[in-house]
Amino acid sequence: MNITKRMWLIRIIALIGLGLSIELAIIYFRANFDESALYSFCSINSYIDCDGVAKSSYSQFAGIPLAWWGIFFYLFVLFMSFVDKINSKIKTPLIVFKNPIKYISVLGLISFCISMTLAGISLFKIEKICILCLATYFLDLAISLIATDFKNGGFYDSIKTSFTDFIAGVKQYTILFTICLIAAVGFLAYTDITYVFTPHLKFARKISKFTKHKHNPYSISGNELGDKNGKVKVILISDFVCPMCRITNMMLHKAVKDYSNIYIEHYNYPLDKECNKDIAVQFHKGACMRSRIAIAAKNQGHYWGVASMLYDSEELKTKEIIKMARKFNIDNPKFWYDMISNETEAELQEDIEKCRKLGINATPTIFVNGDKYVGLKAYDTLEEIFVKYGAVKRK
Repeated sequence: MNITKRMWLIRIIALIGLGLSIELAIIYFRANFDESALYSFCSINSYIDCDGVAKSSYSQFAGIPLAWWGIFFYLFVLFMSFVDKINSKIKTPLIVFKNPIKYISVLGLISFCISMTLAGISLFKIEKICILCLATYFLDLAISLIATDFKNGGFYDSIKTSFTDFIAGVKQYTILFTICLIAAVGFLAYTDITYVFTPHLKFARKISKFTKHKHNPYSISGNELGDKNGKVKVILISDFVCPMCRITNMMLHKAVKDYSNIYIEHYNYPLDKECNKDIAVQFHKGACMRSRIAIAAKNQGHYWGVASMLYDSEELKTKEIIKMARKFNIDNPKFWYDMISNETEAELQEDIEKCRKLGINATPTIFVNGDKYVGLKAYDTLEEIFVKYGAVKRK
């Protein structure tokens, strides 16, 4: 296949890749900035989930969404495919691009290698895949293979020629190259520091201090959390299977260690059909049982300590419950009896009824002196809220 035909095939593939990247950019925006957006067509289940991938911290580089990098890559490939025609008509610094098809070969190869790294992250870190992303990975490989002349040196010749031309171009236009490099580095530093295109990532990094812990390092035992007579009255409404509730619980334990004048109560609101008639679709199976365990622990003065362990336990089995009892020297027979007692069930239903009257439809939710705050907050945001209501920093 001659160079002209190869270039046209590259242009067609690049246009397809550009279209996919634009769609991925739209998915990224909807997933991270539009709370009313429906699931994308490529979010099929918990594993094949474009939205889930888009929401992860790995969906960007240097503060710029990967979809935008994809748009830039395909536009640059298209530009390279026409650079010879541009050079034949006007004389510009573009004359340094002497072998555009070899540059496309190298760029496609680099892009595919990066893509394989992203595929590994998707499979083993995020544990979700984006089918549109996968499609672009193969398009990158196709562009590289089509652009490479395997009869005359293959990838080695493409890399060698690209490097030689790059050095020659930098020497010829040193000042222009330096200005462009400084501008690019400055722009990337700005986007990475300010989160101007990735504000959700700023929040993720703020809470990373808490998400990295497998167990609550600030855990307080007993039935009292904070100062009993504190003026800042906080009601935490949560579900022991909810991952965001786990982080909120951890933050509240830290808050009462960092600040005085705060007192925290907890209302159980398990998103589990087994005990909560407000739940039409099963969300957190086993949450009702965990609430009963916490209430049973409260009967022996260990509510908050056991609560933290309940949040931390992914699979709650008999041996885990026994471990909790041993850690807090809980009377085992009474503990097991209380878990299934009518009194415990009545207390759980009382909590659910309180939440119903407060209009709860999501966890975690906190009330601070009667004011409602829904969802996970960054720790510095919680600090500001508590200080506003009268919390005092401990010395």
